[in-house]
Amino acid sequence: MPDNTHKTCSHADPETCAPWCGRDPKRGRMLGIYFDPPMAIARVGGSKEPMPAYRWMLDENPARGMQTMIKPAPSLIETSVKGNGHHPYTLKVETPDQITFKDRHGKIKPVAPFFELWARLQDPDGSIVKVPVTEAFLQARGTRLKHLRFTVEAANRKAEARTKLASCAAIARVVFSADSYKTHHLDAISPHTEGQVPLVREDAPLPLGKVRTYVANQADPSCKTRLDQVRLRFVPGKGDAYGPPEAARAPASPLPPGAFGPAITEYGRIHKMTRKENRILSSDTPWSGYNFRTGNTPKWPTPMDSYDGARVGSGNGWGLIDDTCDLVMTAELAVDGMAHMAQARTMAGPPDFAPDKRPMYSIRDELEDRDLPPSRLDPDTTPVEILDLFRRIFETASLVNLDQRRSWALDGNSQLLAEPDGTDPDWDAGITPRLGPKSMRADDAPYASLVPEYTPGQGDTIEPRSGAHDRLPYTQVVQQVHARMCDSPILRAFLVRDPDRVRRIIRPPFAHVAELPKIPGVQPDPRVGFQGDGLEDITFRDPRAIRAQTYDMRMPPYMRHSMGVPLSITRRQYDQLMAYLDKLEGEWRHTVQPELHVDTAEVSS
Repeated sequence: MPDNTHKTCSHADPETCAPWCGRDPKRGRMLGIYFDPPMAIARVGGSKEPMPAYRWMLDENPARGMQTMIKPAPSLIETSVKGNGHHPYTLKVETPDQITFKDRHGKIKPVAPFFELWARLQDPDGSIVKVPVTEAFLQARGTRLKHLRFTVEAANRKAEARTKLASCAAIARVVFSADSYKTHHLDAISPHTEGQVPLVREDAPLPLGKVRTYVANQADPSCKTRLDQVRLRFVPGKGDAYGPPEAARAPASPLPPGAFGPAITEYGRIHKMTRKENRILSSDTPWSGYNFRTGNTPKWPTPMDSYDGARVGSGNGWGLIDDTCDLVMTAELAVDGMAHMAQARTMAGPPDFAPDKRPMYSIRDELEDRDLPPSRLDPDTTPVEILDLFRRIFETASLVNLDQRRSWALDGNSQLLAEPDGTDPDWDAGITPRLGPKSMRADDAPYASLVPEYTPGQGDTIEPRSGAHDRLPYTQVVQQVHARMCDSPILRAFLVRDPDRVRRIIRPPFAHVAELPKIPGVQPDPRVGFQGDGLEDITFRDPRAIRAQTYDMRMPPYMRHSMGVPLSITRRQYDQLMAYLDKLEGEWRHTVQPELHVDTAEVSS
C-alpha cells in the first residue's frame, strides 16, 4: 500500500518529514515496542517547575576562558487541558529564553525525563521501520489506549543494602492504562512478614515522585514534535530526608570524610536532620542504630560510613533515608494475538553539582566501555575525541579541590597499609609513585614535575600550607596546567614532545575480567605492552589487589571510583589515547619538526 499523503502533518514539504510521516498505520507486521530513551537520569528538586531542555555547546571565544556554554533547547511544556492547572495535561513545544536551575522562590528545579513509546514494524520487503505509538496507530492495529498498560515500580533500597532485610526497603508500584491521564503518585512502603517492623509504614508512605501520561495535542500535527505520541514522564521527589520521630537534631562531625573521633565523643555543630512532617519512619527497625563498625564482616556498599550518625559518637545510624530511587517502567500491549512488552529504567539522584560542566567520565563512557568493541584509531575523528577528552578533564579539574583530595587520599593510604605515622615523609620509601607526603612533590619523579616548581613552599606534607594568596595551592596549579591542554596545538605539542612521560603519568584502567589473575597480588597483572625504556612495569590494574587500592598522583590524581578505588579513564579512552600517542610519535620520528616556541615538556598533568 503506497504512502500517499502528508495531510496530517503541518510540514508543507514532504521531504522535510520524518520517514514514517504519512505512512499507512496498518502497513507492516508488528515486531515489538520499545521506550526511547531506554534509560535516563532524573534529579530531585523542590520546585514545581521541571528543568527545561538545554544543550552543551563549545565557546569559541578563548578570551572568556570557558570551554562549555549552555544553550536553551526546544522543551516539552505541560499545559492543563481544562486550564485550571491540574490534570489532565497535554504538551506543547517552547524554547526558553534562558536557562535557570532554580525557580523564583529559590527552589531547585527537578530533572524529569520523558519516555516515548515506539513500535518496530517489518515491511513486506523485509525492511524494519520504527514508528511512534499513537492513538491512531493503536486503533489501526485493532486495539485502543485503554488496552496499553503501564506498570511503574520505584524503590529505595539503600537501607536494605546494608541491613540485608527487605523490611528496610521502600517500594512503590502503580499500574494504569495509557488513557489514565491523572497523576500517579509513587508512594512507597516497606514489604515485611509476620514479626517484622516495616521501616516505612502503609499509613505514612515515602513519596518517591510521580508519573503521568498526556492527552494528544492535535493542534500541532508536526511529525517533528510528535505531540500525539504516547509518552510517560517521571517527576522525582523533592530531595527530602525522612527519619523516625527521634531523628530531629544531632551533632555533625567536623572531621574530614574518612576520619573518626573516639566512640565516646559527642561534639560538632548541632544541626536539624529532618523536618517535623518528615519524621514518619518506624523507630524499632534494624536500620535505626545500624553501625558498620560492629562485627567482623565486610559492610557493603562503599563508602561504608555514608549514613547519618556514622562518624559521630558511637557511630550508630539515625535511621534516615531520602527520596531518591531507582525506577523500572514496563509497557504491555497485545496486537494481532501477540503480546509485546517494553521496559525502561531511570535513576533519581541529587541535583547536578555543576550542570554547566561536562564530566570527564560519564555513564555513556561506562556503557561504551562495556558494550562496544575495542576502540580503533580513526585519523579523522580521533584527534577531535582526544581534544574533547582533555577539555572535559579540564572542566572536571576546575571543580575539584585537589588540596582536599590529596590530603584525604594520602591519609587513607597510610591507614590502608597500616603505617603508624602517615606524616613521616619517608614512610613510603621505595614505592613509586609515592603514596605519602612526598606524593606530587620533587621526590615523586619521574611523575611530578611542574607542580613542585609552582608550589615551592609546600614541602613534603599531607596538609597543604595555605597562604594569603594561595589558599588552595594544588588546586590552582592543576587548573592552570589543564587549561593549557584545551588548546589543540599545545595539546599536540605536549603529547609529541614526551610521549613516554604521558604514558607513565596516566593511571592505567582496570583489566578486563578475562585478563585478571586468579590470585591477586601474587600472580602478575597483565602488562600494557608499551615499547620503551622504563615502561615495562606499567600494567592494567586489578581492583582486588591492595596496591591498586592506593592513591597516587597519576592522572586523574587522588580521585575516587564508585567502587572505592582510584579512578582512571575508561579502557576505551585509554587505548585510544595510547594509540594516538604511537601515531604522533611515529610521525615525529619520520618528519623534521621546527623548534616549538611553547615549552610544554614539563607539564605534569
